[in-house]
Amino acid sequence: MSTYLAVGSVCWDVVDGSDERRLGGSVLFAARVARAAGWEARIVTSGTAELEAAVTEALPDVDLVVQRSDVDTVMAFPVEADLGPRAVPTRADPIDPRGLDLRADVVHLAPIMGEVTPAVVDAAAGASFTGITPQGLLRALGPDDELLRRDELGTWWADAVDAVVLSEHEYAVIDDRTALQPLALAITRGERGCIGQRGTVLVDLPGIGVHAVTPERTIGAGDVFAAAWFIALASGAGFADALDHANRTAAAHVGAEP
Repeated sequence: MSTYLAVGSVCWDVVDGSDERRLGGSVLFAARVARAAGWEARIVTSGTAELEAAVTEALPDVDLVVQRSDVDTVMAFPVEADLGPRAVPTRADPIDPRGLDLRADVVHLAPIMGEVTPAVVDAAAGASFTGITPQGLLRALGPDDELLRRDELGTWWADAVDAVVLSEHEYAVIDDRTALQPLALAITRGERGCIGQRGTVLVDLPGIGVHAVTPERTIGAGDVFAAAWFIALASGAGFADALDHANRTAAAHVGAEP
């Protein structure tokens, strides 16, 4: 059975005005996609014993490595959750690359807030297929734990990966687009679908209509897209077919019943 390794923080998602606290983080959504595809899934993260127990209960069929941290990463969202988190009240420790077992068919580097370091990226460069969703590399914290956006998204990680998924807003601030040319690139556009490029191949896919979308359902959509795309590419699917599969999988996630 093929194996999917997701590296990054499992966090707690909280939404203004709600007492509910949900497990979140790119690695969580990616692992669920991998299991649904019939793959073995592993997560390497950092956090507390409470987080480890919660993830083990939520994903009993996922192999979990939690490097111990005094606190967990908490992402605080506004009511309009599709706008992304507004603050990070606490942040788990960075992941130690010595805890990575790279014997996986796909390694997904999925930073959300400073936990995936250059040392982790360098370690993943030796994997058979490495994908990245670098949204967390664009984030910084203000003095009151408010989430800030860097002016540029660096591409220092590009030589270590085979594929990258960016939102159109992230792509707009890439510091060196030429660094992405050797990679399989997907740019997500929310309800307007996605664009993919690899070499001279360019694919533009429209959005897929779904019913009664709530802001909360959009959380994790990009991560679901990325995992579905990485799996399809690593499994040998054609570039356009893999992109279409990811587009449909993300739409199904957004339009699913709560």
